[in-house]
Amino acid sequence: MADFSEDQIADFKEAFQLFDLRGDNKIGYIQCGDVLRALGQNPTNAEVMKVLGNPKQDEMNTKFLSFEQFLPILQTVNKNRDQSTVEEITDGFRVFDKEGNGKITSSEVRHVLTSLGEKMREDEVEALLAGLEDANGCIDYEDFVHMVLTG
Repeated sequence: MADFSEDQIADFKEAFQLFDLRGDNKIGYIQCGDVLRALGQNPTNAEVMKVLGNPKQDEMNTKFLSFEQFLPILQTVNKNRDQSTVEEITDGFRVFDKEGNGKITSSEVRHVLTSLGEKMREDEVEALLAGLEDANGCIDYEDFVHMVLTG
């Protein structure tokens, strides 16, 4: 699994085993959403059902997953979460894009980062925005979101 480090996979396996109530290194389909949420994901019940292949209700209580079967499910849910996060944040910045050109003023970005949600300090914002402004004092917010989320 290229998306997770060996240490992460070991941590995931340890958490997975906490849900193994029968001692056979498997969890019930019914537990899959709980394990995903314990690992920091937040899938809806519909998303869990989809990644499990839309099993019938009685299969939820009778089918089981090994860790090897669970890991690709975790990876899929993680990728879906990452994608929706990018879209949600980009949509949030799009509200400030008055001209519809994919750019907002750096002053608007500063305002959002220092006054809404989990507020950042001015020096943190300056470090984050360093070198991102164009000649007009604007920032391409899609590039900004990708830069922030991917490091």
